[in-house]
Amino acid sequence: MKTTLRQALLPRIAMSLAAAVGVPASAATLSFTASYSGIANVVEIIDSTTPVLRFETFASGMGAFDLGSYRSTDVIDMSTGAGSGSNIFTAGNGDELHGTFSVQVIPTAVANVVALVGQATFAGGTGAFSGASGSASFSGTGVFTSATSAMADLTYAGEIALVPEPGSWLLLSAGMAALLFRRAGRTPAC
Repeated sequence: MKTTLRQALLPRIAMSLAAAVGVPASAATLSFTASYSGIANVVEIIDSTTPVLRFETFASGMGAFDLGSYRSTDVIDMSTGAGSGSNIFTAGNGDELHGTFSVQVIPTAVANVVALVGQATFAGGTGAFSGASGSASFSGTGVFTSATSAMADLTYAGEIALVPEPGSWLLLSAGMAALLFRRAGRTPAC
């Protein structure tokens, strides 16, 4: 029984497809920049003596990968200015980039204005950001308009690594397999 090149390659192509679907590729590292403006509200007084406050921030602006909105929850010890929290950047198509951050709140010469500096770490998300990793430093200002509300401006700069989704891998692998299969079926011209 004679085995054709196509018959010999078919099992290898199937194994390659199966491996490609289960194994993520190495991620490409890309520049991450974003700028947002919005409102930060005190949503909980955790300790009134220090005070330690929980803030929620909702903002919009412009970011890499169409990340046009931002929200975060953080806890800040206002006596030291040190805080940490979690954030979500949302793209126009609804995909989300998730992260955590540390922040330092710094008083300024103006009583109701604070400077913000910090570091964000990206840890996955949804859609295109499901395997994301990376980090960005950020800076900004908070202008308190009342005892419990501030206008916030934030600017981010860093790097992010995005891993293609399994569905993208499947599509890419199927295309490669079809190309190889088609090429294997050709006979050389003499």
